[in-house]
Amino acid sequence: MFTPTAQPMVTAMELPSPVATAAVTIAPTVRPTAAATPTALPTPAPSPTRVPTQAPTRRPPTPTPAPAPVPAPGAAWQGEYFANPDLSGKPVLVRYDGDINFDWGLGSPDPSVPTDHFSVRWTRPVSLPAGQWRFHATADDGVRLYVDGLPIIDQWHTTASITYNTSLALSGGNHYLRLDYYDNVEEARIHLWWEPDDGSATDPAHAGAWRGDYFDNPDLSGTPTFSRDDPAIYFDWGDAGPGGGVGGQGFSVRWTRPVFFPGGQVLFAVKPDDGVRLWFDWAAIIDQWHDSPGQTTYTVEKNVSNGVHTLVVEYYQGAGSASVRLTWQPNGSDWLANIHTCLPPQNSHIEVYRLAPNNQWEDLNPDGYTANTADGQLLIAGVPIDASYGWDGQPYRAELWVGGTLTRSEGDIFAGQPAFRIMPGQDAYTSWPCSAGS
Repeated sequence: MFTPTAQPMVTAMELPSPVATAAVTIAPTVRPTAAATPTALPTPAPSPTRVPTQAPTRRPPTPTPAPAPVPAPGAAWQGEYFANPDLSGKPVLVRYDGDINFDWGLGSPDPSVPTDHFSVRWTRPVSLPAGQWRFHATADDGVRLYVDGLPIIDQWHTTASITYNTSLALSGGNHYLRLDYYDNVEEARIHLWWEPDDGSATDPAHAGAWRGDYFDNPDLSGTPTFSRDDPAIYFDWGDAGPGGGVGGQGFSVRWTRPVFFPGGQVLFAVKPDDGVRLWFDWAAIIDQWHDSPGQTTYTVEKNVSNGVHTLVVEYYQGAGSASVRLTWQPNGSDWLANIHTCLPPQNSHIEVYRLAPNNQWEDLNPDGYTANTADGQLLIAGVPIDASYGWDGQPYRAELWVGGTLTRSEGDIFAGQPAFRIMPGQDAYTSWPCSAGS
């Protein structure tokens, strides 16, 4: 037990309005014991977006050597290649791959496999010593990794190349591994590797990610059911839960990460459903360990010195839906911007989305925006920018809908469009004219 320092005042607010609704005094809490203090300086997590500078030029498929004679069982991966992104039907190619480390670019694994919209399933037994093991998978696009039938990485969605990590304890002996992968369009890349989780992780993403320990109880008690690296604490699991052997009800998570701050006033905000604690250098600065409907954001402002500080987030889910989000921004900075656009004033509207820290699009106004001038000019003022994107701006996507039909889109990076970045304190303009779609 330690004596907490003077606690900052915490306020609760309803998003998106920044007006505080309640004041809460933090009660002393017990310092978390299961989280180790990292010592390495964090490095930025790799950007989940790609911004093509020119239209991609398809190159011929990468030549694939003829498969070697069938090796002894367990000496290589059996790869089943499908001419669809769903691993459905019969594979068009079955071969043995010595390692899963492929960068096919705009090509394909084999002339029998299409350059886009294909999928692969690799399987093999692997003998590992007993201990904690960390698995890494870099994919463009979707990937799932199973160990002894348990899905420990489940990222089945279209994305730019990104590395996922997870850790779990294994008994000594043979373990059955299965990796599922699909490519949507353009670049195709997949790499799987693993290493002992003894604090010597080598992947660059590890230093800039949150180490998440997931428990199948709401009390953070006992040994974690599994551990993994999460690039951001920005989850909305609904009733499903995080997976990996942890169900959708009555679970808890502890995330730990070293973060470099340049110094100054920082505003922290967490939005939980249900309970949450935020620790800064082992002192609780937000303590809301109770059931919550997920509609309240708790904030605290803290004067932070220049350097690396340890952040710990503890979260539990009681019943119903599960969600938790953590953000922070330098206080006093203008993390808002304006979007200027045009649309036909009749039977049309604008939809605006921002890329959230979980690499998913968030709809900022489900009902759409409508023109506020006779010539169709539209000002969308005060759009929020997550400070984790920094001064380079947050990726946004704008859509023009006319008569119920999407006629123009800008910033859809997952469809290969150039990024439409919204800079803090600045004005952004869509490229289409006011006559677009008319």
